[in-house]
Amino acid sequence: MTRYGSLWPFALLLAIHICGAEKPYSVDLNSFDPVKDYDSDGKWVDWGTLRMKKVGRNKFALAGDFEFKLNMGDEQGIMLRVFVYDSGAGQKGPLVMNVKKPFCKFVNEDEKTYPYLQKASNMPEQGDCPFPKGQYKIDNYELETEFLPDDAPKGDYLLELTILDKDVAVAGLIAIVTLT
Repeated sequence: MTRYGSLWPFALLLAIHICGAEKPYSVDLNSFDPVKDYDSDGKWVDWGTLRMKKVGRNKFALAGDFEFKLNMGDEQGIMLRVFVYDSGAGQKGPLVMNVKKPFCKFVNEDEKTYPYLQKASNMPEQGDCPFPKGQYKIDNYELETEFLPDDAPKGDYLLELTILDKDVAVAGLIAIVTLT
């Protein structure tokens, strides 16, 4: 069964919730990669084999394993930003969405996706804080995308998921999507 809404630990999926099967446009996933620019790269998260792939029109699946190397509490945070993206120049444009919350609050407030993601993985139940360090596996968690209105601007978007420690970026994922 597919579900949609916000998502942790991959809030990045929230931003890909750009259109639904009945929408007059499609979302294409151009890339999905870990960010390697942080001084603490590898100290907090090992993204392992985590991958996202398109499995149908406006449907994506998340699969693979990853490791939180440290417990994640409310001293850590999640920031999700969506930018218009100039693929020709490889540059970010205007910011179109920005969400920032303490880690546990983000996970524990999600009612639409995390419970279903948890069933497709070995991730802990909601309510545990800190979120325990450990190895996690997601087994083809599938979602339909539905987020923007029918008249959403077509084009390329850069999606950044950043994990923060006391407001300092320590790990992240980047995806580039095209709305056609």
